[in-house]
Amino acid sequence: MNHASDQERQELCRRALGGRKTRRSEFTRERPCKWHPTSLIHPQYREPFTVDNCWTWIAEAIQAGAIVEIITLKKPPGKRGFVLKLDGHGGIKIYVKLQMLSEVVYGRSFHESGANDDEE
Repeated sequence: MNHASDQERQELCRRALGGRKTRRSEFTRERPCKWHPTSLIHPQYREPFTVDNCWTWIAEAIQAGAIVEIITLKKPPGKRGFVLKLDGHGGIKIYVKLQMLSEVVYGRSFHESGANDDEE
């Protein structure tokens, strides 16, 4: 299992916190995603995540030392992605998959972790 370097971790945080110019979560055929933050409860606020505060939460988790695994994406084939499995509200794990391209971090997955996470 490979982990993101300190530089990659910093870059993921910078882009996640950079606003809508440096972060996206749009579904395309080339980059399918399962990005559903508003369906999960924020563990700190105990209200549903918002489109924006999920990114802050991800960056804070990375800054706090969360494990960021490097994976090889299936779509697009062979490209690098980053996976976090974070503690959510009520004991659930939240599966987060990210991809960095150009100056943007793409949110590829944000949902309750399950048996099929590696299939995405």
